[in-house]
Amino acid sequence: MGLSETREILLSAQAGDGAALDELLGRHQGRLLAFLHFAVGQDLQLFFQPEDVLQETLLEAAKKVPGFEDRGPASFYRWLVAIARFKVLEARRAIRAGKRAAARPMSREPVGSLTSPSQRAMRGERAAQIRDVIHELPAHQARAVRLRYLEGRTVAETAAELKRTEGAVKMLVSRALDGLATGLARQTS
Repeated sequence: MGLSETREILLSAQAGDGAALDELLGRHQGRLLAFLHFAVGQDLQLFFQPEDVLQETLLEAAKKVPGFEDRGPASFYRWLVAIARFKVLEARRAIRAGKRAAARPMSREPVGSLTSPSQRAMRGERAAQIRDVIHELPAHQARAVRLRYLEGRTVAETAAELKRTEGAVKMLVSRALDGLATGLARQTS
């Protein structure tokens, strides 16, 4: 799908087209959930699940999409990540403050969820495996993968953040992905 088609969907969603909004949010849902598995972490999953934060993030984004300012490729995903980070931060604060509603483990699926308990468990196990394998990578490779794929930054943005050339970032990410594949294969065998 080209940038012009994505831009058209974004403009339609901002104009109030519900189907376009669903399409736009659906495109980023999987990658955003992967990011949230890392952002939430094991310790906080006693209180809330990444899927719960995803639902809140998508609801917030749906309310605020008319005010979204397009700043180029991947800016919409980065905007979603910013909302998700804020939602995780809100949840952490609520837990620390001891609010009764946030302090109880969430046990119900979000309304309309099609995820079965076994699918949720498998997805959680896979996310934990990926997290473990990323922690085994050299620090500079792990950071490059997080910036590039979980935060949705461009190669140029990742290079600027890491203070490396774009070619070096591409090599880091390539080596990291090879390491991830090897590590995941080792865990599943």
